[in-house]
Amino acid sequence: MTAIKNQQQTLRVAYTSDPDDAFAWWAIIQGKVSLGDYTIDNYAWHIQKINEFCEKGFFDVAAVSSAAWPYLEKDYFLLSVGASVGRGYGPVLASTKIQSPEELAGKVVAIPGEKTTGGLLLKLFYPEVKTVCLPFDQIALAILDGVVDAGVLIHEELLNWGHKGLQTVKCLGAKWQEETGLPIPVGVNIVHRRLEEFVARNIASTIRESMIYAKKYQEEAFRWALGYSCQEKAGIASTFIDMFANEDTLGLDSDCVEALRLLYDMAYKKGLIPSLPKVHPVTPWDV
Repeated sequence: MTAIKNQQQTLRVAYTSDPDDAFAWWAIIQGKVSLGDYTIDNYAWHIQKINEFCEKGFFDVAAVSSAAWPYLEKDYFLLSVGASVGRGYGPVLASTKIQSPEELAGKVVAIPGEKTTGGLLLKLFYPEVKTVCLPFDQIALAILDGVVDAGVLIHEELLNWGHKGLQTVKCLGAKWQEETGLPIPVGVNIVHRRLEEFVARNIASTIRESMIYAKKYQEEAFRWALGYSCQEKAGIASTFIDMFANEDTLGLDSDCVEALRLLYDMAYKKGLIPSLPKVHPVTPWDV
């Protein structure tokens, strides 16, 4: 890989505090794959907090919600690598008392952030609900305690719900595919435009290299990623990594790019995002 050369020598990097992002970033964070002349100042945070800090331009490189991209386009490059993509699965709408989507009208539903993809899908498909924002790892408890009628579960919570006594009202990722025939990219990687585009391409190449390295040394990468897991039952973390750190993470296929464009078009027409962003991901040098 071409060494990254720039006056800025430290990159502020953010990825979500769950095992699929940890798996994808393991080789970079552990120094097994190099970002050239840059060092890394890394943050593993909740997705909504990363979204918010990127709006302030705090991070140089970040994993954000796909739903946040329309708010970040003017300041960040979108990368073709590092994405989390659901193919027939994705955020789960769960409850203890609501049996079907037909019962949702007027109900209070917790979402993990206004600019999360799960929150956007809920508003696209079920606009009649009332939403409240909670940290993603507090939503299941809020449902069980009766604070909200239902909630949108993301990260490993979309696999943990059954072990917490919840039931699925609807898998929003499955509904998206039913409606569109497309996968749903729930998260994407971005690079700040204060870095030049050739730097963004170098970073894309390195993220891809990191994923390839993690796949090669899967056992070691998984052990490290497991430290970010909140699995309710053994095996959930491994399943989750397989679901969201895979070939789609190595590079967005044309159907994923089409899905992003359609998602934003639908959201813009319904007034859920302020503008219609361009979707032209920056690719690694070797792709």
